[in-house]
Amino acid sequence: MSYFTDHGLDLTPQQEAQFEKLFELFTDWNSKINLSAIRDREGIYLKHFVDSLLATKHVDFSGKKIADLGTGGGFPCLPLAIMHPDSTIHGFDSVGKKLKAVQDMADQLELGIKTFHGRLEMFGQKPSFRAQYDLVTTRALAPWETLMEYALPFVKEGGFLIAYQGPSILEDLQSTGDACEILGGEIVEIWEERLHQFPLAKGDEARSDSGGFMEERVIIQIEKVKNTPKKYPREVGMPKSNPLR
Repeated sequence: MSYFTDHGLDLTPQQEAQFEKLFELFTDWNSKINLSAIRDREGIYLKHFVDSLLATKHVDFSGKKIADLGTGGGFPCLPLAIMHPDSTIHGFDSVGKKLKAVQDMADQLELGIKTFHGRLEMFGQKPSFRAQYDLVTTRALAPWETLMEYALPFVKEGGFLIAYQGPSILEDLQSTGDACEILGGEIVEIWEERLHQFPLAKGDEARSDSGGFMEERVIIQIEKVKNTPKKYPREVGMPKSNPLR
């Protein structure tokens, strides 16, 4: 059983081959610049490839215009582009050298990804990006209120923000303010997923049935129910230094 099928993900043989090629490209780039601290095969496949695809079990990504904010080393945008080649994906990040690597990997794999270098606060105010996306993905990008201000301006009304979070978000949501509502969003679904087969960390007693470490992923789907007020996102640095409450 492959890493993918073991987590309920069905890929074609061509897609399996593309992921193998992505593994080679990513490993090569990761040896040149620091894209990720994860360097072993199982870790890359599970924590990057499989993790990036968990949302596709619940949300239809096919044929959509997608923005991946804080793309970093290319996740989830690269795996999503392999899984859904009929989608258009834009990757945004403030670190140019990482985007260069992501664009190179996408080009070599002939994926429909275009990357954009700069600050999200600036892109979120530009008419060519603001409210232009069916889906927006973020993966551990920022604290919740800051994340809402970064991401929701990109989502078109009736579209969705798909936020990849850690398990602590379930408690954090109990004490967060009204940023989501202020910015035009409404939480509609929360899914909990688990990655397994990891070697057990020393001193860690959390085990799956097969004796491996279990990593939890919480995926939150937020619908854009109304337009984001024009003043958001605020100027560069403000969403982080003075988050909405």
